[in-house]
Amino acid sequence: MGLLWAQDGNITGIVLTAEDQTPIHGANIYSETLGIGTVSQVDGSFTLNKLPKDTVSLTFSMIGFKDVKTIVVINELIYDLGNIIMFKDTLKLDQINVEAHHELQPKDFVSNIVVSGNKYHTNLKSSLALTIKEETGLAIRSIGQATTQPVLRGYSGDRFLLTEDGLSIGDLSNTSIDHANSLDMASFNNVRIIRGPEALLFGSNTIGGVINVSRHANSEARFSKIHVMALTGIESSNKSVFGNITAYIPINNHQLRFSSLRRKTGNQRTPVGVLDNTELSNYEVTGSYSYFGKANRSTLTLEQIFMDYGIPGSYEGHIDGVDIKMKKNTQKFNYHQDISFLGFQIFDIDQRFINYEHTEFEKGIFNPSVIMNQDIFSIQSKFTGINRSVGSLFQYRDFQAGGFYWTPDAKELSLAFFGLFEKDLRDLTLQISSRLEYLIVIPKTTSLYLSNFNPKEIVNRNFPIFSTAIAILKNWENWKLSFGLMFTERSPSIEDLYSDGPHLGTYAYEIGDPKLGLEKTMGVETSLEHNTSKGKVRFTSFFNKSPNYHISTKMGDGYEPGADWIEWGSGSSGWLYKYQMVGLRSRIYGFESNFSYRMTKLIYFHGSVSVSKGDNLSENQPLSYMPPDKVLLSTEMNLKPVSAELKLKKVLLQSRLGEFETKTDGFLLVDLHASYTNHSSKITHKIILSIDNIFNEVYYNHLSKTKLIMPEMGRSISIQYRIVSVSYTHLTLPTNREV
Repeated sequence: MGLLWAQDGNITGIVLTAEDQTPIHGANIYSETLGIGTVSQVDGSFTLNKLPKDTVSLTFSMIGFKDVKTIVVINELIYDLGNIIMFKDTLKLDQINVEAHHELQPKDFVSNIVVSGNKYHTNLKSSLALTIKEETGLAIRSIGQATTQPVLRGYSGDRFLLTEDGLSIGDLSNTSIDHANSLDMASFNNVRIIRGPEALLFGSNTIGGVINVSRHANSEARFSKIHVMALTGIESSNKSVFGNITAYIPINNHQLRFSSLRRKTGNQRTPVGVLDNTELSNYEVTGSYSYFGKANRSTLTLEQIFMDYGIPGSYEGHIDGVDIKMKKNTQKFNYHQDISFLGFQIFDIDQRFINYEHTEFEKGIFNPSVIMNQDIFSIQSKFTGINRSVGSLFQYRDFQAGGFYWTPDAKELSLAFFGLFEKDLRDLTLQISSRLEYLIVIPKTTSLYLSNFNPKEIVNRNFPIFSTAIAILKNWENWKLSFGLMFTERSPSIEDLYSDGPHLGTYAYEIGDPKLGLEKTMGVETSLEHNTSKGKVRFTSFFNKSPNYHISTKMGDGYEPGADWIEWGSGSSGWLYKYQMVGLRSRIYGFESNFSYRMTKLIYFHGSVSVSKGDNLSENQPLSYMPPDKVLLSTEMNLKPVSAELKLKKVLLQSRLGEFETKTDGFLLVDLHASYTNHSSKITHKIILSIDNIFNEVYYNHLSKTKLIMPEMGRSISIQYRIVSVSYTHLTLPTNREV
């Protein structure tokens, strides 16, 4: 055997770049037929040992270079190939997810959802809700195209968290349907929907989950040269035009980032006419400075957003509609440090200050009728290690109301401590998380204008809040399982407690309840996923029960003065319905499933089912404002550089109605998306064509307050053009290695 072993041959050589003959370190040299390989050294040299005296096929590969293939006939013990020249190539990758601290992230719950890369670009719309509307468990509530807001498993408002890079976005979109999200998705890059114990790292009111958005594909990306991304597009159904440009400018260990976005949108067009006063105008500018040290990074960011939009008129409210102006100024500071302390490996500080202004005008009236402003200061610190995270959050909120909106000014102080621990137990993973908060609400008790409850009821409120979750995760062969229990407590908002006045944009006179307590919910979720070489299928069920579900409900449909309505507004009868905040015993439960199947290398099938049901246990009837069931099927053909996808969306009849709700018929929509991508050595171009509602179907959204006026959008053709300059990046890892 020793004599035979000595007769094996060796191949040597040096791998060099074609441009300047620079040695290539880390090139892969592999023989597929023999199943052996090696990598080139720092000087480009390599040696492949123990080869038979025979004909051997070798492949040389390296990211950023074209593959080199050669055939060698070995008839001597040492065969020197000499110089192997490799030519640079365009990086042709669908999507790269690079996370410098990925190993520190808690394991994902099976029902978590990530929307990024090509999927994000193809589905990109102006608002968050429209961009992710096809995901399982998602629905939309709206009052015109500018105010589309996500509904997650039947939960809306602040029963799930909407965050940007882990902290609240700081607007009032979670308090009322007429308050638009201060997010134009053309300036963002990805969305992540988070469930299970990890959700409590973001906040306590997470029974529906967390929707986290980010402007960066990776916050630790550091560019070696100027990097530019630009996006522009048009949409036919509302005559929308938008554009966004972002530039990264590196200077040694420093990096500047500038971004500007502009959007102009006309009225929403439906198959039966135009929904007047639904225009949208948006302007956004951001700038940031980052410093990269050997084991730390710090970033200072300034953002400014202006948004003007309209709420359509209604016989329930102001007949000509309402105009709304929103302005938001944000200052952010993030400090990141790699550490080694008690098993923790990174330390982060996130500080933010947000100034938010919301003003409502009756159409054609110069003086505002409703004014809502707030200032928010927050600072969060967090230690993260393998299988553990602990942190704290301090937040101060100063809310001011003006005009004829008679909610008293108030201040909020909150302090939170949170943590997550993960433990591997044989073939199971156990996750436990908890969050302890203390919230103080301090209303201003002077100059009150209240008619529906005693001003003496406007007192300071203190809320100790405790939320916790436990989950078991298991991976085996081609299966994934997650089972979780969650108990959450949610404090009522200032508006829930103290509102007593007209709110133009919601067509309502809103009345709070100063005695509201914490909303408590117990939930359970089970998810099972099966993966094969051809695709995957996932099943999820959830059940949540609350003894005091806070909901603002219409007090009646009658016309008795002072009872169900109040003489206010410019509607057909000059009145607004009264809405009262109440607490109900409730349960919300449902089922979700999705699948993907690769029929051939070019053709893929996708599908999903979303079912959410709600029961008002206090009054033994269905819970109001629940989305109808939906089924989504799509066929995708990937003929690189061209791809196309045909989608069919079936939404079923919603006849499970709460008090004062009306039935909504089901509908079937057909959409088409196609894209073309062109890579060159320096620039990537991408064109996306979308045709939504191809057959101009007349349909109504059950959760839209405009469904009594007009249907949803008709056929819409949109075109996006995206351009990205190619540049290399590297990221600092906890061990100071570089990628």
